[in-house]
Amino acid sequence: MNKEEMPIDYKEIRMNQVQRWLTFLSERFDPISHFIMIALFVYAHYLVADASKFVIVEPHLIIYVGLGTAVFFMKLRFYDEIKDYEVDVEKNPTRPLPRGLLKQFDVKKAIELCIILEIILFTSCGLSAFTAILVAIGYSLLMYKEFFIPKLIRPHLTTYATSHTVVTFFLSLAIFSALSKFKLWRMDLDFYYFSIMSWLLFNIFELGRKIYQPCEERKGIDTYSSVWGKPGAVLLVLIHALIACTLLLHVSTIQFYFMLKILSVQLALLVLVGLIYLIGKSENTGKFFRLFSSVYILLVYLSVIVNYFVRGLN
Repeated sequence: MNKEEMPIDYKEIRMNQVQRWLTFLSERFDPISHFIMIALFVYAHYLVADASKFVIVEPHLIIYVGLGTAVFFMKLRFYDEIKDYEVDVEKNPTRPLPRGLLKQFDVKKAIELCIILEIILFTSCGLSAFTAILVAIGYSLLMYKEFFIPKLIRPHLTTYATSHTVVTFFLSLAIFSALSKFKLWRMDLDFYYFSIMSWLLFNIFELGRKIYQPCEERKGIDTYSSVWGKPGAVLLVLIHALIACTLLLHVSTIQFYFMLKILSVQLALLVLVGLIYLIGKSENTGKFFRLFSSVYILLVYLSVIVNYFVRGLN
């Protein structure tokens, strides 16, 4: 039998594709770390919404919102794989797409599927949520297309990043809309404070993950530490953290003095880690700062959750 005449084992092809996707997700969208982050992110939103005197949240809605949010974040990862493909081919050839694990076509089809799932899951929470998630999806598509000005915006690393993380603000509002049934433009003021805070926290994540020691920098790849210098990069992170804390303390259902103490400790730790990074010169101090910048976001959302448990006990 000629090779052309051999029967095609479609089951084997499908299994191979599944294995490729599992490998991709384990490398570029680690299930454990992302599950923790998304769970804290969504549950914190649920507690803020549930504490509002204007809202009675149906508990089962958190399932739709949680799944929809997970799909949304995964889609953002897919966006980055497509947008960064040409740079990755040159600078990061071991990443999934440059090395041929998946094709760009595969990822683009996955993006389409994600958008469909997001609409279905959020619409299950009501018409207001449908409208809100469409706005979030719309902004994310503008972000994906780099606002149709890629040559203008790409050279400006900080502007590029912060304009992209604004999508978190719209996702946050969509979550509140799904849980509260409020329209996007007629929400409790607390929800707007919390959504802006979430945008700032994700800025900290984005900034922190691209801050390196000089010995770690790679030629031709801009980082916040190479653009702003070490002190400037750390100061940028601290300013975001301070404003985020201030906004969180303006949420009316937050236990002010309890949260003030917790946020002060967390902010002090961030300052300490920043000082270690500034004084240090080794790769380990750079890695430590990047790690804590990610952990800091989790700590803030965890603090919000603890706040409402304490509030419920009083």
